[in-house]
Amino acid sequence: MHAGRFLDNSPDDASALPETAVLRVLWMTAQGMVWPWLLQSLCRRDAIERAMETQLISPPVGDHLGFHITDAGRQRIVDWYRENRPGTGAHDDAEEWRAVTRR
Repeated sequence: MHAGRFLDNSPDDASALPETAVLRVLWMTAQGMVWPWLLQSLCRRDAIERAMETQLISPPVGDHLGFHITDAGRQRIVDWYRENRPGTGAHDDAEEWRAVTRR
């Protein structure tokens, strides 16, 4: 398996903690990166699987409906964003922000 352009897909990737990796899946899905080939090139495969197992995203249906973020997944990424967006003061964590959003 080749590494994605933005994030290594290998399970032993030390650059992203599992929680951060799952948040990245939620961020990308919320941004519209819903096609399997696209999400897999942007996120760790184990994080995608964990997000599905914990029902934060739903898997694709057929060839025309990609991954979908669930209500629980949307709430989780919105809560994270509210606490971690740039300019929030003491909660600023630029490293985590970049790991989740690649911005």
